[in-house]
Amino acid sequence: MMCTIIPYTPDKMNDVRTLIEDPFVREDLLGCLEEFPDCGLVAMEKGVIVGVAVFTGKNAITSFTLYVGTSYRKRGVGTKLLLELEKSMRSSAVKEVYCDFQEDSDHSSFVEKNGYPLQFRSSLMTFQGTETALPDHRIRLYEDQDYEAVHDLLHRAFQKMRKQVGLPLQDAPKSREEAKKYLENRTSIFVLEEESIIKGCIFLDGHEIDKLAVAPEEEGKGYGRALLAAGVKNIRIHHKEATLWVVQGNPAEKLYTSFGFQKRRLHCFHKKILS
Repeated sequence: MMCTIIPYTPDKMNDVRTLIEDPFVREDLLGCLEEFPDCGLVAMEKGVIVGVAVFTGKNAITSFTLYVGTSYRKRGVGTKLLLELEKSMRSSAVKEVYCDFQEDSDHSSFVEKNGYPLQFRSSLMTFQGTETALPDHRIRLYEDQDYEAVHDLLHRAFQKMRKQVGLPLQDAPKSREEAKKYLENRTSIFVLEEESIIKGCIFLDGHEIDKLAVAPEEEGKGYGRALLAAGVKNIRIHHKEATLWVVQGNPAEKLYTSFGFQKRRLHCFHKKILS
């Protein structure tokens, strides 16, 4: 198939929207294009968009989403798009790339053939129940002076989770950039403090619970459920549905299920180190 890969521009948004059949993928990909328009590419054939791809920022670590119209698959469009996207990522100093998609043998075969081995599986869970949180004086908004305690808590909690599910451990150095980002998003970050010690925290991103962590030595005391209830209550002020991702094998899934979250999709996450 003869197709041409060109940079994405915002005037192509409606054509991309028409191309994508899966509502979940459509919402995700359009959101990425809106936030990172200069990181997108489209595949064109005879003036028609047949595929689209975008990576999420010119950083050392990024992720990408790629979609080819159903009637144009298995004809080399995806491979051509991915090769051009990798060129763009390399020129943007990207070193490590992630991608994810709903579990599918054809999709897995495609990315693994292109050098993206499977890292883990993760479930998207949604909450549409009626559980409400009573006011909890221990939970408050994040403040700038909380940075070191929250950073340390997150690092220890997620290192423990990574060990439990068999993922490699990761360094997480403190940085001014991270502290600034937390402060800028403080209205979406809550901490649970008891006796002047932060026991846990929750990060929200729109309708999604982005992070939920309790200090490992404080597990089993109900802090996670209290934070989860507060997070869901806050989300549902503006959104009908609350969502979160949980890595397969993470014991926290029991908490989410008991609270009323239900599995919606299982995604495979793959990674490649760009040379």
